[in-house]
Amino acid sequence: MNGTTLDVIVPSSLVREAEDGREATRKLGYVARAATIFRADRLVVFPDREGERRRGGEYVRTVLEYCATPAYLRREVWGKREELRHAGVLPPMRPARSGPDGSELREGIVTEVGPEGRVRVNCGMQHPISLHASPGREYVEGERVTVRVSSREPVRARLTDDPAPGFRVAGAALEDALADAETAIATSRHGRELSVPGLADVRTRTRDTHVAVAFGSPGRGLPAILGMDTEDVPVDPDATDGSGFDLWLNAIPRQGSEVVRAEEAIFAALSPLTLTE
Repeated sequence: MNGTTLDVIVPSSLVREAEDGREATRKLGYVARAATIFRADRLVVFPDREGERRRGGEYVRTVLEYCATPAYLRREVWGKREELRHAGVLPPMRPARSGPDGSELREGIVTEVGPEGRVRVNCGMQHPISLHASPGREYVEGERVTVRVSSREPVRARLTDDPAPGFRVAGAALEDALADAETAIATSRHGRELSVPGLADVRTRTRDTHVAVAFGSPGRGLPAILGMDTEDVPVDPDATDGSGFDLWLNAIPRQGSEVVRAEEAIFAALSPLTLTE
């Protein structure tokens, strides 16, 4: 999706049917894994308090933010928290870090602000490294920064304003989450069935633009969350229904299971968006 900004939008009720914390953590781990694989820029959690049960928005955001944190910074950033009790079941994220020039982008945390415009940064190297502060920037201990590493032996690196690899997590009302998107897609088994001819239209809508793709939760799809009758979900790609979405898409038109889990739907819906010509 070169040139495309991608937001993946999920409800706070995402783990409403998880039997325990281990299952909820594993489910969120695969949501985060999908966001990593398909190079999402943001994972946005919107409130669906009517659908929440034991674990709501704060829990969902915490686990997803933990997933978005590089493994080498997790202990320093998060310490021990009850929501992360089962973090050991999470799959690795491993976002792509290499740039076209062979350099590597790494997220770091400022451990010390020193004299003469230098800061020490823990960015997963053997030891924190001392770097020149960017001109005109002031840093504070604990600040998250991005480091571009051009060589490990000897270490050659610099601070950069480039975004760190991987996705960022945010919380927002659904309306606000869709506000900046140029193309907003709702996923639902009641939407327009994805077909080979229809795929070209979807790719045209999502190429080199800001795309938001929203998903429902177990037993509570987007129509239910929005208070819509399933019969009112538009299948016409040019229809407008006041929901804020440009397209309602059924990405698995011949699903063989009565229920498709949210993490499975995310993989299925995002995969066609990455196809090349």
